[in-house]
Amino acid sequence: MSNIRRAVILSSLGRYLLMFIGLVSSMVIARLLTPSEIGVFAVASSLVMIMAEFRVLGANAYLVREKELTNDKIRSSYGLTLLVSCFMGISIVVAAFPLSDFFEIDELGGLFMLLSVSFFIAPYISIPHAILSRKYKFGLISNVYIAASISQFAITVILISFGFSFYSLAIGNLVAVFIQAVLFLYASRNVSVYRPKFNNMRVIAKVGVYTSLGHVIRKAQQTAPDMVLGKMGTPAEVGMFSRGLGLMVFVTETIMSGIHPVAAPYLADINNRGDDVVKAYLNASQLITGVLWPVLAVGSVASLPAIRLMFGDQWDAAAPIASVVAVWAMLRAPHILAPQALITLGYESSMFAKELIVFIVFLAAIILGYYKEGMQGAAYGFVVGGATDLVVSAQFVKARINIKFFKHFLCLVPSLMVTVCCWAAVQGIAHAWPFEEVAPFYSFLQIIILLPLAWFISLFVFRHPLRAELIKVFPDHLFKKQ
Repeated sequence: MSNIRRAVILSSLGRYLLMFIGLVSSMVIARLLTPSEIGVFAVASSLVMIMAEFRVLGANAYLVREKELTNDKIRSSYGLTLLVSCFMGISIVVAAFPLSDFFEIDELGGLFMLLSVSFFIAPYISIPHAILSRKYKFGLISNVYIAASISQFAITVILISFGFSFYSLAIGNLVAVFIQAVLFLYASRNVSVYRPKFNNMRVIAKVGVYTSLGHVIRKAQQTAPDMVLGKMGTPAEVGMFSRGLGLMVFVTETIMSGIHPVAAPYLADINNRGDDVVKAYLNASQLITGVLWPVLAVGSVASLPAIRLMFGDQWDAAAPIASVVAVWAMLRAPHILAPQALITLGYESSMFAKELIVFIVFLAAIILGYYKEGMQGAAYGFVVGGATDLVVSAQFVKARINIKFFKHFLCLVPSLMVTVCCWAAVQGIAHAWPFEEVAPFYSFLQIIILLPLAWFISLFVFRHPLRAELIKVFPDHLFKKQ
């Protein structure tokens, strides 16, 4: 148990450090490149990111969960991953220039060619990663990713200074991939099985086909706008929209990064012990919305100072996008653990069906929204997608896990009241010191000083379950029961 606890701590610390490096990188690059330059890269990377979700096809999950790991199983995993990754890499190479013509952006062909290289190297990252994960070597895994991220940041900035524009981002990504492959292979050198084997792959693929498809569709909700706007709009609009969306995705992932890795094991343990999965799911939903909703509500009001502080004044047009997208993130929050819950309880096909329904509505909404109202209309398409996600997720968890909608809603009322209080507090700050007129740094200071106090008090006023977690942090004598 101590090894697992230590692994979770190291993994969490590593993820937060990687997020910090990514944040600094985004802040610097946003000041060095124009919205149009970043938009061109976003169009190329969005398609590649979607395909990257599918390239391991369950090999990671298979290697991690196998009770006995043999050389043959490792070699078969290499075989499956090589076949899928190389097929996708070759597909990107073949489609590079036709896609460039489709989006009417000449530079996309070269970017796709550069980004395709990572697919041919991917097996020698994903398989060693899985081997190290089953040994709880999360500290070592984090060190590899941190080294690669720092190198990527340094190379990208140097190349931008030499005038390589958006190609710097692709080359920096390629450098990071090479570093990861070398370090992961070295770190797993005691399991020196690199030669692929192309039989017994069906059992591996069966583990991950629905899971991978679900991940692809879920990831597409973050990348589809880049492709839609890349085709219907301009690279500058793609860049601007990606910054507004990226801000809210960053906020959500920062909060959820410490929760997602333990969600599936936690729910599996509850289910295996025969305990109440419904109660566990509702408790998790209460705690998540108690943190995520207030932060997103504050972000929706204070998007302008946040955008200016992170990216600079040239990105002001991204602030209205971020404000609307925050609503999408809030609508998804109550059932943000639904995919993990459905997979853990053996309903992978239901998870895939849910994600597919939501994505179809979401994609139609952002296309129609952009057609009618431009970028702001596309942002409202996210809200439609979020509302669909809320309703469809509620139906699936009711059917599969027996979580009733009204019961779920009642347990979220305290989170809703806490959110309203925090939203009102930041509205008061915006009224007294308008964000358009005050330097973003001072607005940020006002928010981080006043909002935690408003959140803390409202937790106790509305008797939110999070207060019990806070009480554990402080000495007992501060919270004696009357």
